[in-house]
Amino acid sequence: MLNLRGTTDILELVTASAVTVDVLASWVDLVDAATTASPNSTPTAITLATTTTIVAAAGSATTTRNVKTLNVRNKHASSSNAVTVQVDRSATDYELIKYTLLAGEQLVYADGEGWAVIDANGAMKVNESVSAVATQADMEAGASLITFVTPGRAHFHPSACKAWLVCGITGNILGSYNITSIADTGTGVVTVTIATDFSGTTYAAVAQVQATATTWAVANARECHIRSATIAAGTIAIDCIDNTATTNLVKDPTTWHIAMFGDQA
Repeated sequence: MLNLRGTTDILELVTASAVTVDVLASWVDLVDAATTASPNSTPTAITLATTTTIVAAAGSATTTRNVKTLNVRNKHASSSNAVTVQVDRSATDYELIKYTLLAGEQLVYADGEGWAVIDANGAMKVNESVSAVATQADMEAGASLITFVTPGRAHFHPSACKAWLVCGITGNILGSYNITSIADTGTGVVTVTIATDFSGTTYAAVAQVQATATTWAVANARECHIRSATIAAGTIAIDCIDNTATTNLVKDPTTWHIAMFGDQA
């Protein structure tokens, strides 16, 4: 909520460059003890590096001017402009937000929602100085209900898969995420190197293999295991055996599959 009270509060825009900026401010006037509100708006075109009043004082000591929306758009085709929105109360300035608008961008305020930046194509621009973007720590905690997630940080959430792999028996990667390489270290054994390491060795790994045929028989069946004592922060090995009675021979599958979950370094 952005309220200008009485005759002393003015909303101003400070422009750092002589780059054309269009402003549209909308508000309602609420008079003490009154039951009605008076809506209004003011458009302002700014072409200088200066301080400009964009919402004047209410004009009455018993009136509160509630700013509902504010749009500040940089109209220039190529130049940026650093803008500051501030409240002037009895000649003392209080900065609300400062942002450098690129060509075509808009700084937008909406009552009840806060500030946002719209890019030149009309899409919301994610900017951590303006928006409540979840940090890596927020994502790892997995507790906040008031921040939003960017694609580049979604994987930090505890529920997210940190690495996965599908590969053939010769070390050929068929599909992967956060995997540097794999090594076919012998019949029925493959070692996986992770790109961004885990923080330790207590992460969870789920491994599976594809059988060598569609018919169900001992010779075709395959069982996959995490190889003993091979879990490291940046590597893991898995092996595969058949279902031969008593011997359980080490055998190659058709394809290897593995997914890993846990905290990354």
